Amino acid sequence: MAQKAHPTILRPGNNLYQGCTHWDEPRFYFILSTIKKLMESCCLGTTHYLDKIQVNRHLGLILIEANLIHLHFRSKRRLKSRRYKENQVKSKKQSWTVVACRLQSALKLIQKFTGTKKVTLRINRLKTYTRSVPKPARRQMAYFTKSFNHIRYDYARYGMQLMYLLIKKKASAASLTRFLTQNICSRQRRKRHYQFLAYIKQGFQALQQYKEIQGLKIQIKGRFTHKAKGRSRVWKYQMGQMPISQLNKSIQADYAQTQTGYGSVGLKIWICNWEKTTININAT
Repeated sequence: MAQKAHPTILRPGNNLYQGCTHWDEPRFYFILSTIKKLMESCCLGTTHYLDKIQVNRHLGLILIEANLIHLHFRSKRRLKSRRYKENQVKSKKQSWTVVACRLQSALKLIQKFTGTKKVTLRINRLKTYTRSVPKPARRQMAYFTKSFNHIRYDYARYGMQLMYLLIKKKASAASLTRFLTQNICSRQRRKRHYQFLAYIKQGFQALQQYKEIQGLKIQIKGRFTHKAKGRSRVWKYQMGQMPISQLNKSIQADYAQTQTGYGSVGLKIWICNWEKTTININAT
C-alpha cells in the first residue's frame, strides 16, 4: 500500500522566481536556491529578517526584491549615563549598517556566480519597536521584558514584535521559523527550553484578539529536553483554525531542523490566511 501524500505537498507554494520563463541556465533551481540562501545568510546574528525574496531576470540584468524586517531588542526609553555614552561601542553587532555591508558584498558574489552584467537589489525596510505592540498585550508580557530579566530573556522584546507582525500578516512563516531555530539551538539547558516555549505560548495568547490570520500551528518534535532512553518530545500550539486538508486554502508551510545539546529537533509551522471573498450584487 502506497504512503498517503501530505496535503501541504499537494498545495502549490510561492515561486521564488518572478521573471521570464527561461533562465538560459541548466542549473535553474540551483541558482535560485543559492541566491536565496546567500541573501538570508546576510542577516545571521542580527535582529533583521528577510521576507518574500523575489528574483527577476531580464537579458543581462537581475533584479532582487525583498522585505526587510528590522526588530529592536532594546527599549528606546532606556536611561544612558554620560560614562556609558563615552565608552559605548560605535559599531554595533546588530545594526543596520552591518546588514547593508553584507548585502553589498552578496551582490558582487551573485554577479560573479550568475555571470550577469548588473545586479540590482531593492529592500523594503520595515522598522518596528516594542511600543508598536498594543499595551494590553505588553502588560501580559511585562515579566519577560523587565530590565532584570534582560540576560535570561534576551529574545523577549524583538520576539514580541515579530509575533505581532506575524498575526498582522506583515511577516511570513520563514521568519518565525528562523526565530525559533536560533533560540532553541542556543538554549542548552532544560529550564531554558521550558521558559522559551512558555514565552511563545503566552505571547500568542496575549496577541490572539488582534490577529488578522485565520490560524497558526506550531509543532516542535525532537530531543530539546533531557529525557531518559533518548525519547523525543512533541510540543504543539495552535491558534485559530488550520484546515490543512482543504487544498483551496492559502496556507504557508515551513519546515526546518536544528541541533541542540540533546539531539536534533524538527520544526513545522503552518499559517492560514483569510480568503478574500467578493460579493456580487445584482441590480434588479
